[in-house]
Amino acid sequence: MEKSNKVLIFDTDVIINVLAQETETISGKPLWAAPLKLLEQVEQGRVRGLISITTLLEIRYLMRRKKEYSEDEIKSYVNKLLTLLEIIVPDEIALLKANELQTSESLDPFDAILLAVAISVESSRLISRDKSFLRISSKYISTSTPEKILSPSNNFRQ
Repeated sequence: MEKSNKVLIFDTDVIINVLAQETETISGKPLWAAPLKLLEQVEQGRVRGLISITTLLEIRYLMRRKKEYSEDEIKSYVNKLLTLLEIIVPDEIALLKANELQTSESLDPFDAILLAVAISVESSRLISRDKSFLRISSKYISTSTPEKILSPSNNFRQ
């Protein structure tokens, strides 16, 4: 199967939305629904899905510390991600760019590395729910929330 030229780079929050089946506290809206549709498109080969190795580390950390998953559950979820998504390992240039971004923008280390990696991937779109991260990232690359990218008016839609 030919690889799609449409590339989605997933932030930690949208992957956790799916893994933890998270819902919005007040409205009860299923936060996992749109990211799951995007992951299904990746599985079908309609788009390429990428995450940074640091995103994978952050996911594992959050599942252990904040979500209290068992080691077997974590291993199972991580293995699913590894078969579905391409893992990007930042090179020296990306790490130097991340340092530059963290110096000039208010970014945590994980977000700085993810943004630097996303900048280096041609024709990519960063998918996140973090409004602050999206605002900063949109200065450098194309960004979207999971719901917005799936909207009928979006030219990235499948």
